[in-house]
Amino acid sequence: MAINDNKIVAPVTITDPYNLLGIYPANGVFDVADIVALERPSSQGGIPGRINKWSRHKPVRYPQAAPLSDNYPQQSGGVTTYIDQWEGSGTDKNTGIRYGLQATIPHGTSIVAIHDTTFDYVAYPHPGTDYCRLSDFDGYDHNARPNLTGSQITEISADYAYLNIIINYYDSKINPTGIPIDSWLALASDKSIGDYYPAVLVTDENGSSFARLLTNGETNTITTLRVKGTSMGDVWYSLFKVKFFNDQTSSSNPPAGQSDTFPGDISIGSNLKITLFVIDRKSFEYWAGVDKVITLGDYFPIPTSIAMNVRVTSVHTAIKISNLSINLLTLDFIISVNFPDGFPQIGEKYTFRISGGEFFAAYDYEYNGDTMAPLILVSPITRPTTPGTRIYQITCTVYGVNQSGGVGIKLDSITKSMTITIPESGIL
Repeated sequence: MAINDNKIVAPVTITDPYNLLGIYPANGVFDVADIVALERPSSQGGIPGRINKWSRHKPVRYPQAAPLSDNYPQQSGGVTTYIDQWEGSGTDKNTGIRYGLQATIPHGTSIVAIHDTTFDYVAYPHPGTDYCRLSDFDGYDHNARPNLTGSQITEISADYAYLNIIINYYDSKINPTGIPIDSWLALASDKSIGDYYPAVLVTDENGSSFARLLTNGETNTITTLRVKGTSMGDVWYSLFKVKFFNDQTSSSNPPAGQSDTFPGDISIGSNLKITLFVIDRKSFEYWAGVDKVITLGDYFPIPTSIAMNVRVTSVHTAIKISNLSINLLTLDFIISVNFPDGFPQIGEKYTFRISGGEFFAAYDYEYNGDTMAPLILVSPITRPTTPGTRIYQITCTVYGVNQSGGVGIKLDSITKSMTITIPESGIL
């Protein structure tokens, strides 16, 4: 038996990959060619994904019948170098394929395109064209993961200003069976993975995209994955965070065009597309729009954390503004609201902001259990005083109150056009 802890180890027998992958021989005949043929596209009769593509050792396209080596010696100009043959043939490596995977990573275009990065297993042996070696399964790990991994994010709580993110890098000593993404980084940069800054790309439901470097959760500063020359030597970090919402406690001064809180359209129930990546320069320390075609440097998506569909959640009960009107005699606003998903908890707090033209109003509202459709009267802090008739575009937005007692997630908004006349005698 050559299967141990979901790994195939020498001596490899033909039944080992069949047993580990849970497949059966066609017509009772065991054949490596039949196994790798399953990786063909489904349109060609394949069942792709049976082989774990993230295993460093697995069937790959390589022009030799003999078993592959992790340390194959090559002579050039009297100098001997050693190559990992599982990394692939020279032809495949020249087209960006490493360990059988084709990484489609855009550079010099809109960074938004990294949402579409794939690591397709394309360089599996093609029966009838390539050698199909049983020995390629020597060291195959059915549970292998790449050596750079990130959080699997499914939701963001609007009740907390920061989203915590874990990014782990495991070198070959710790993760000997997973694919090293360092192979692709070496194609574009002379820097090693530790010299890259972790970052996040977020696209909202309107298609607007923003990126920001992550903050080191231990130093509370922007750092690379590895910080050199500390009192403890080189230190690798894995705990990071990114600020989405206002925390009411920290002050910041972002550059023009950038924002400390997420500037896109985000509210409870909305869906975001998120990709974690690393970049080799200290760009966008705050949220910056990246919809346009820009060249940012060398960057690489974290393979486990690409185009994640993330829902925004909250402990706040949903609230909808059904109408906004104004008392034309006093210029006080009347807000009609309802709770479409059911009653809030008594004591749940919301805060309203009304603005437009010369109007501004702020009002904190606490639900006291009186009705499902309360009317809220708000007296503006500022309002027009010059006599005359004007048309104003008035926007009323309601936010949840966050854990710090400040303005949290936007829950709903309404904009109305209002024609208002200020008499010569002024407002009552």
